Amino acid sequence: MKVSSVLILLSAAVGLAHADDAKALFQVQCSACHAVDHALVGPSLVEIAGLYRTNPDGFVQWCMKPGRKRLAGIEMPSMAAVGEPALRQIHAYILSESAGKKEVKASEIDVFAVPRAMVRRPQVQRMFLPDASPAAIAVALPGDLSYCFDATECRLRYVWKGGFINASGYWRGNGNRQAEIDGEILYRESAFPLIGGSEGTAKFIGYSTKDGLPSFRYSRGGMQVVETIRPLADGSGIERVFEIENAVPLKIEVAAPARAESSSGGLALTAAQAKSFTLTLHWK
Repeated sequence: MKVSSVLILLSAAVGLAHADDAKALFQVQCSACHAVDHALVGPSLVEIAGLYRTNPDGFVQWCMKPGRKRLAGIEMPSMAAVGEPALRQIHAYILSESAGKKEVKASEIDVFAVPRAMVRRPQVQRMFLPDASPAAIAVALPGDLSYCFDATECRLRYVWKGGFINASGYWRGNGNRQAEIDGEILYRESAFPLIGGSEGTAKFIGYSTKDGLPSFRYSRGGMQVVETIRPLADGSGIERVFEIENAVPLKIEVAAPARAESSSGGLALTAAQAKSFTLTLHWK
């Protein structure tokens, strides 16, 4: 019985891993042109499932060597480079994601709305966001966490869980309206968490990305800071990696209900410790 139980659990875990892989494949390879219940550049997942529900071989063959089914449409490029095993995973994901859903009429579609399942993660968007300056930056992290970084004040504003942003109002207003947060805000920060050194105006320098995640560069009180924010593997918080030139002794203060931990072992850092450390925030 124990062996059987272990095998069942292992099988379930493998199944979940395959499901996550299939979703990631779809988001990278297909989501720019295909939505779940309505046509974008290409047909919806509902329509594709109707065509290939019992014909995965036909789906793979079409993806590898597509033609033109709609004279008014754009011809799909070959997906042969993706490979047959990955295409079969995508086929299974399409069937699962479209199950029980119906095609939405074009007149009922908000073309600016992006369903949660279609959000590409990670990604960075310059956007007007609530409770932030006009220089807000929205970042979708891997998993289901996102955050707002304020480039005017050079600090994290808040972190939320769920979807990413609903920018329909922003785009419809030609950039004159705020986007909406799609999810529950878990953590808000009212001030920069590193205290110490001379007071000075924060200056945003820019950011670079690695594997889709941004590293923000800014100056504060004579310090040159590079900050990278990543999600914890279990989704219970974030880690903030700081690299600081001209570092001084610092004290870390974060807002409730977050619990803070520093890679230095405490929340009071010497100048040497402040040069490079990781601040982990938990809210579970």
